[in-house]
Amino acid sequence: MSSKRGILYVGGDDSNHAGTAKGEIMVGTFSFLKEDSIVQNFKNRRDYQKTLRWLENPSRDYRLTALVLEKYRHSSQNLVEIIPKLTEKYILNKKLNIEQINIYLDGRLNRGSRNQIRNFFRERLGIEKVVVDNFLKKNKNKNGKVEKHPFCPPLVYHADVLANHLNTLPSYLELTKSNKFMVIK
Repeated sequence: MSSKRGILYVGGDDSNHAGTAKGEIMVGTFSFLKEDSIVQNFKNRRDYQKTLRWLENPSRDYRLTALVLEKYRHSSQNLVEIIPKLTEKYILNKKLNIEQINIYLDGRLNRGSRNQIRNFFRERLGIEKVVVDNFLKKNKNKNGKVEKHPFCPPLVYHADVLANHLNTLPSYLELTKSNKFMVIK
């Protein structure tokens, strides 16, 4: 493995289309830049060109997979199960030696999900420092009214944009042709 690279920041989101023929598209975004972990407001629209510009930096990357098995169709915990596996494959394929992983996921986490993710990296890769946080796109404003606006790290915003964009591809076969596609079991 290569020398220690510090903190790997990871964002995760899905396409929310588990019931379609393409399945659930899961995207993990990766960065070694602290700025990509800082929570900020984003406009309530997806800007694919902004995401492409964001990915131009060589310290950033992403990977994707698609879940097509029946067991994934209605699970709210797909990200909790899949993003660690996607991240592990990314780390091993790149031969990275990581001191710490900070994982930021879109959506709610069930009780115990943070520990499940932490334990995955401790047991599989020996990484002891694992931070896990989640972000919701629907939040209450000052008046208590629910508004939809991304208030999250850039990693989560760009994972959302990519998952949404990849869902527009015509077929599962198109997804698998991407050099960013990983098979997750």
